[in-house]
Amino acid sequence: MTPAHAALIARSVLSCPSSIVRRVGDADDELRDETYDVTCDVHGAPVFSASDDSALLAAARVGLDGVVEVTSGLGHHSSRERRLTLLLHGRLAVRDSGCACCGDPRSLVALELTDVTLHRDALAIPVDLAQFRDRRHVLNEGYLQRTAEHANDAHELELRSAMAATFGLPIQSLLAASLLRVEATGVDVSWLDAAGAHTERLDFLRTVSSPQELGAALRSHLHAGIC
Repeated sequence: MTPAHAALIARSVLSCPSSIVRRVGDADDELRDETYDVTCDVHGAPVFSASDDSALLAAARVGLDGVVEVTSGLGHHSSRERRLTLLLHGRLAVRDSGCACCGDPRSLVALELTDVTLHRDALAIPVDLAQFRDRRHVLNEGYLQRTAEHANDAHELELRSAMAATFGLPIQSLLAASLLRVEATGVDVSWLDAAGAHTERLDFLRTVSSPQELGAALRSHLHAGIC
């Protein structure tokens, strides 16, 4: 496995976790005192949204070391990619403060990386940090998979409207709609009606290279409400 390939797989795992464990300093116990909202893979660093009284934010304010262990959510549940684990070491730091006008002010806490290791079973693969942070890896397989999963979970109604408008179908005839696969070049869509299941490919006008371009392409081809 080349350093670039290892970095790409590692970024994919970070973008598509099935579970995340956080530890601070020399402690063996994971942080369980609250649920941390996760904004993963911000320029190759794991970033978490933490409340003002969280243990994670307290550790970040004094610059303690942290460990983040990410279990892969890539592929289907029985795929070999689910055997991957990513171990990230670094220093915790406060990136930004949340909005104080709402009832739950929060701050962004980042792990400033010093070491990244990709594990598959007993094999441990050191990941080059410069390769790991490469902006070309931002639209990795994990990010694209998570984009499809988010659209299916949060925007199914918008997807049905989009399929009806795009393919000239009565919206009341659609029982379900989903994204099968999102790629930088286009998206595979599916819908279910009384006649059965259908799949189609929608190609983007040009290959996208950033999350912003991907979001714009999905909204243009499917629905303005899809994020």
